[in-house]
Amino acid sequence: MHRQELRGLSRTQLVVATVLVLVLAAAAVYLIIHHKPKAPTSAPATTSVNELSTYSSPNFVMYPVNANTIIINNYGENITLSIPVKRIVAMNTVALQVLIDIGASNYVVGVEGYATELPWLFGNYSNLPAVSSGMWSVNYEEIVNLKPDIVITWSYILPQVRQKLQALNIPAIAWGPTDNLTSLIYFLGLITNHTDKAMQLINWLSGLKQELKTYQSQINQHPRAYIIFAWDYSPWLVAGNGSDPYRVTVLAGLQPCFNKSMQVQPESVLQCNPSVIIVTTWDLNPHSPNATTYCEGIINSVRSNPVFNQTAAVKEGHIIVIPGYLTEGPPGYITALYIDSVLWPNVVRVNATELLNQYFSKFLITAEPGGTWFCSG
Repeated sequence: MHRQELRGLSRTQLVVATVLVLVLAAAAVYLIIHHKPKAPTSAPATTSVNELSTYSSPNFVMYPVNANTIIINNYGENITLSIPVKRIVAMNTVALQVLIDIGASNYVVGVEGYATELPWLFGNYSNLPAVSSGMWSVNYEEIVNLKPDIVITWSYILPQVRQKLQALNIPAIAWGPTDNLTSLIYFLGLITNHTDKAMQLINWLSGLKQELKTYQSQINQHPRAYIIFAWDYSPWLVAGNGSDPYRVTVLAGLQPCFNKSMQVQPESVLQCNPSVIIVTTWDLNPHSPNATTYCEGIINSVRSNPVFNQTAAVKEGHIIVIPGYLTEGPPGYITALYIDSVLWPNVVRVNATELLNQYFSKFLITAEPGGTWFCSG
């Protein structure tokens, strides 16, 4: 009410009016406190929320904000992302592989240095700017020049990368061999609007997992395995938990001699007396004219080693050579099946090269089929 109108009211009328105003004010306060705002019209449907929960895992916990924004809790930090992203630095070969697999490789503007050495896997994407070299050297100036919406790196180097990029407002996400691969695939599909193809890859891999599970239920054996992490570096450097060769060996149902990545003494290998020796090489070019010779040369070197030739693995002819890059990401399941097919050929009737060719034709279309990818003896 205006002040001139109040002058004409009686005392009783004034009291009544005052009480009425107070009641209305109280009602307004109550509505403000208890009001629940409606979700934005662009918010994702309940099924989308459920999907985020279904495909989340430790280090990859995804929350919806609205149709164009998600939050991911990755290695202890909440990262808010506007989707779809347009520019990705894939400083992680598994991330690069998955992005190609799901048809989202056109968003990749930079790669890990090792990816430039694998043209038989990544095709022309091996020619993209490399933002790293070795395990710890990162070219942050190159990353900044590429103006990425997100950087995807390895878990072991994430603290360093985040520390450098946070000040530049460039978000960094990490994935490592102990993380859930399905979560990474779904996440990359989500942020690039390629969830349909991501789900195709997830379902295809689920089939391989089930195949492994079925075979291993028939085998029910867990032989001890000595896993060489990098034959070209040292036969005594073993792959431990947290490495891809270790993960694949466990997927194959084997029991590693050592659980930590470290240099070991030859005597400790004899104490384990492995039934299988898994030799990882990172330098095998499957399409080189010398690929078969190179692979078989590794087997002969293991046989002639005065320590290894005393093991059950050499005596039983269970030396298996695998390329390290096929232990990373989706091909890891095919590599595990290859290992089992060598050890139990009467049970595991799998042609790993044919499976690889299927994977290349369906998903990793940049890879060249054929060639020598594995060998054993």
